[in-house]
Amino acid sequence: MSNKKKILSNKFKFQLDKYTFMDWLGSFGSENIGVDLGTSNMVVYLKEKGIIFSESSVVAKQENKNDFFSYGTKTEEMEGRTPQGINLIYPVRNSVVVDYKAVTYLLNSIMSYSYLKGLFFHPRLLICVPPGISKVQKRALLEASVAMGVRKTVLIDQPIATLMGIKNKRKDCQGFFLIDFGGGSVKISVLSKRGIVISDSLKYGGIYMDQAIISYIRKQYHVNISRKSAESLKITLGVTWELDHAQRTAEVSGQSLDTGLPVRISVTSKDIYQALSSILNKVFLQIINVLQQTPPVLLSDIKNDGIMMSGALSQLKGLSNMIGNITGISTYVINQPSYINAIGAGKALEYMHLFRDSLQDLH
Repeated sequence: MSNKKKILSNKFKFQLDKYTFMDWLGSFGSENIGVDLGTSNMVVYLKEKGIIFSESSVVAKQENKNDFFSYGTKTEEMEGRTPQGINLIYPVRNSVVVDYKAVTYLLNSIMSYSYLKGLFFHPRLLICVPPGISKVQKRALLEASVAMGVRKTVLIDQPIATLMGIKNKRKDCQGFFLIDFGGGSVKISVLSKRGIVISDSLKYGGIYMDQAIISYIRKQYHVNISRKSAESLKITLGVTWELDHAQRTAEVSGQSLDTGLPVRISVTSKDIYQALSSILNKVFLQIINVLQQTPPVLLSDIKNDGIMMSGALSQLKGLSNMIGNITGISTYVINQPSYINAIGAGKALEYMHLFRDSLQDLH
């Protein structure tokens, strides 16, 4: 190496060491926090404490005002019976921010959470984001974090966070196939040890499926049911009918479209499968498309190690078996699928001082 190149190399190394040292020095008196901000749920991971917060990603707002006054699971329970003048807002859709003010309120509310309050000053924040989000969408998240008073924010791609959170990965494995069934979207990713190779996203998440069930029940039974009731039917009955044709039933309450009176009906597992079959077929087709695009060197490992599923919806009865049957590849749900992104973010927090501060993109 020439003297000139050696000097430049040493200068770069000094700047990197200086940056990481100053970041490490500034970490005293602050906490590292990992956040998985999903369409349906928000999970928070605190370094050395683990998951300390998991709530619905919904806020309540007074109509025609900017006054937010509640958030989380208890707020979600108000759905369908909110007083006049109160709106429920899901500030994240398909894993991207659609309401900046609502997200800012949600994040600030979490910082005021009793477990966190007074625990740190100017925290460092790591947020899971879907691959390929736009600069505008990134900016919305970063501005929300600035409003929280954080000293550093890092955005990490969700599939990478998921992979970091999975235990017992084969060390010599080169290829990984992940399907994240979230509330707002289904994300299909192929990863190598060097990062994301292929990533695709479909809008057919859990909330979309709930709406499909509502529409089916309305058309088939002339009964209107709530989204929570549709979600309960989805969880209870699953999509097992396609696998065994066994007729399972569950009762649900709703409002008759004919009389306007309360009614209670029995819904079958075949009903749920038929309500969701069109959506599932689109998801299955895209899984096949991604597999066909996967480089052969990675595909051999994927066939040996299987397709991994994460997200709360991944636990839908019969879903993993259907994907396994269609692809011919063993498919399974990973441990703690609802929290795996936050767990992976927690692993990434150990290297927080090495990550570039995404807040620099605002300047």
